[in-house]
Amino acid sequence: MITMEEIERKVEELPLLPYVMMGLLQLKPEEESFLDKVLKLSQQDPTFALQIIRLANSTVPNKQIKSLQEAVASVAIQGMTGLIASMASLGVFVPVHQGEKDLWIHSIQVAVIASRMASLLPDLKIDPNQAYMCGLLHDIGRFVMFDSVPSELQKVEAKNWQNPEELVDAELDICGFDHSKLGGRVGIKWGLPETVRRVVAYHHMYTEQQQKAIRNHDVHLSNLLNVIQLADCLSMLLINEPDILTGPEPVLIEALKKCNHPCLASVGLSLDNLKNMAKIGSEETIRLVQGMGIIL
Repeated sequence: MITMEEIERKVEELPLLPYVMMGLLQLKPEEESFLDKVLKLSQQDPTFALQIIRLANSTVPNKQIKSLQEAVASVAIQGMTGLIASMASLGVFVPVHQGEKDLWIHSIQVAVIASRMASLLPDLKIDPNQAYMCGLLHDIGRFVMFDSVPSELQKVEAKNWQNPEELVDAELDICGFDHSKLGGRVGIKWGLPETVRRVVAYHHMYTEQQQKAIRNHDVHLSNLLNVIQLADCLSMLLINEPDILTGPEPVLIEALKKCNHPCLASVGLSLDNLKNMAKIGSEETIRLVQGMGIIL
């Protein structure tokens, strides 16, 4: 069993985030100059600029986008600015094996669903772009584990876990620690915004006591965390049961009920909403990962 000390040494050896991504993380979508700043950052990396154009073309049917400025505007209009940052981070964790590709797909799917939830639930006062970024990075600890201890990860996958709580149990049993704790340390190494770091570190805290402590400390963080947790559950359902959306309706409804963990009741989504989120998450993720060059 690899020790946490060994993993921490691996974290210290991680390359810093690409300059472009660090710049994007500091931007605020509500600022008037947001698109101009995104464009300026993108112009500093020709390869990255081409990726943005490719992404824009993959998400806008029957339209050929050729300029970087038009591509950035198109991606922003569709509320996918967080995805630009995910493309930059591909330079740090390049998906090679299927397990790594599956993890990227899951991360993007959680980001998509979380962003849509934030838009659907304005009373929670969550910025959809922030929800996207938290969803995208929530499993960053698993990326480090794939990079550092792939053999241990294979053992975790062999446990055939079906939900977030079973995943953590498998990691603790095999590795002695879980990816959320590790992800929190990666967030410090990379200088991620404090709210993002906390979501990464707390996203497997499901007990009533843990949830109450977080809510008493920061209601906004609690709401954001719950949205990420629910999106995580929905994505795991879609990955573990890829045919669930086209199968019998009663089976889907029962599966969605299991996703709605008791501690997530504050999110306030009906079963119809959850069904819609799952459908959107499945369809949009396919388009986005293809636009990024990740093969399903």
